[in-house]
Amino acid sequence: MKFIRSLASVLSAPLLFGFICVPLVGLLYGRYPELLNDRGGTAHVPLLLATELLQLLVLILCGYVVALLAPGHIRHHVVLATVLMMVIGVSVQLGFWEAVPVWHHFVFFGCIVGGIYLGAMIRARQVSGSLPPTAP
Repeated sequence: MKFIRSLASVLSAPLLFGFICVPLVGLLYGRYPELLNDRGGTAHVPLLLATELLQLLVLILCGYVVALLAPGHIRHHVVLATVLMMVIGVSVQLGFWEAVPVWHHFVFFGCIVGGIYLGAMIRARQVSGSLPPTAP
């Protein structure tokens, strides 16, 4: 049972990101087709910042769920989930490299590391009693 929870914990990050963030970014970009280039990206800074904020919020949720599902050793699961997300993120960004400014890629990578860690930290503090539990 622990193995299944561990596997679910680590895989939850890319699954949540794929099912929540990817469609939301598509909806966001769909509202501003005139700002998109022929490669599906944009150089419009406010749209890129909105994208980064949206991705960061979903990545925080991903980190929270990773920590929630982890049967123990939360840090190990967070590190594995972060590495998995970085591998997926780098592979996607390589194909998308020229569609957006270079700084966007590095901000995105920082959001992966920071967002997953922050979400897991929120869950760990909630369990330890430092934060009040969320309402049912």
